[in-house]
Formats: sequence, C-alpha cells, structure tokens
Amino acid sequence: MDIKNKNIAIVGSTGILGTEYVNFLSSKGANVIIGDIDFKKCEVYANEMKAKFKTNPLALYIDLYDEKSIEFYFKDLISYYGKLDVLINNSQVKPEGFYNSFEDYSKETLMKVIEGNTVGMALSCREASKIFLKQGYGNIINVSSIYGITGADQRIYDGVKNIYNPDEKLSSPISYAISKAGILNMTKYLASYYREKGIRINCLTPGGVLDNHDKVFIENYSYRTLLGRMANRDEFNGSILFLVSDASSYMTGANIVVDGGWSAI
Repeated sequence: MDIKNKNIAIVGSTGILGTEYVNFLSSKGANVIIGDIDFKKCEVYANEMKAKFKTNPLALYIDLYDEKSIEFYFKDLISYYGKLDVLINNSQVKPEGFYNSFEDYSKETLMKVIEGNTVGMALSCREASKIFLKQGYGNIINVSSIYGITGADQRIYDGVKNIYNPDEKLSSPISYAISKAGILNMTKYLASYYREKGIRINCLTPGGVLDNHDKVFIENYSYRTLLGRMANRDEFNGSILFLVSDASSYMTGANIVVDGGWSAI
C-alpha cells in the first residue's frame, strides 16, 4: 500500500471527509491536488501539508457547475506535475432548498443537486480519463453513500429539530438518493467502458460520520447500525488507502461499503 510520491487529485477537499483524506494521504507521502470551490481553504491546506509532511501539494479551484472550471483543474495539475495517478471524487453539493420536504421540492433544487453530484463528477471522470488514456494507466474512486444503495430510513429523523426549515419535519431529500445511486452505476459503467485500458474505477460507500449532530439523531442513527454508533472521520482511511494503492490492482467496477453494518439488515 505504498503511495509515496503518487499524485492524487481530490475533488471536494474542504469538507469533513475531504480534509481527512488530504491529511491522511499526505501523511503517507502522496502529493495531493487539493480541489474545491473555496480556493482560500485549499491554499491553507496545501501550505499545511507541505510544512507538515514535506510533500508537494497543489491547491486548485474547481466548480462542478462550470465545465470550463473542471477542464482547467485537470489541465493545471498536468502542467504542474506532468502526470496524475489517482482521482478521488468526494464532492457533494447542498443548494438552497436541499432539505425541503418532497412535496415542496423544486425542480431547480433537484437539478442543481443532480448536476453537482453526478454530472460534475462525470465530467471530472471524463477529464481524468483523457489523461489516463495517454499515460496508459489511472485510478478513479467515486464516493457515494449508503442512501445510494438502500432507501433512506426516514425514521431516524423522528424527533430531530430541522435547523434548515423549522416549519417542516426533517427528512433525507429525494435529490440525495437519486444522485448518490447514480454515482454507483456511473462507476460500473466507466469500469466497463475503460476495460483493458489500464484504468480502474471503483466506488466507496461510507456511512454517517459524527459531525456535531443533534443528540436525538445520533441516538437514532446509532441504533440502526450493527456497531451501535456513527463513524469517526478517520475510519474510512484504510479503505481509501487500499483503493488508491496498488493493493487493489485487481479491482474495478466494485463498491466498498463501510457503514458499521447499516446495510447488512
């Protein structure tokens, strides 16, 4: 699982798991291309990784709603490094109205989530694959969710305060389910499309991560898992390391589920 000096692009680098992956992969000696819409945060993390681990990170702006921005992201990283080893698609968008009830869900919000979570990811895969075809090798990891493989268990939101819309009962939105399920089949499609080209595409499906959640939600969620708790932010690092390294060299089109047993029953 040696990834020292590998160039690993992470799209969606400034969230709770994105920052964890940036730090963890940098600690293993990888040069991480830290990409997100908040460029200032990307720069801060890049400077931290360079000072902390003596790697050669690169901060780049990327907007998944802007096709040209996605193209420039990959052109700029190739101009800087000359090659790309791995792409991790870890982004997620939450536009206005994301947590609205299904009855009040607008087409605009639905399309924004689908565009950001699936179309933007597909375009990132497209640009990375152009690089990988020239190189003769490449590796893509798309990050989905347990709600991409199972129906949302809306019972866990019972009694949980809706901080986004106090007048409505909190629920997991339809846009999230559609987009995360799409990521899974996109992964399988691309794995088949790039068969025998030296390009591997796999998926990571994480369960819920502790992040200052409502106490009632934590209790409800924890009861639903076989391990009886939510994940800590570092508990997906082992799976990420396996997927980005040559240890997973005979894996493509697969989905690794790390959910504390959520989907087992």
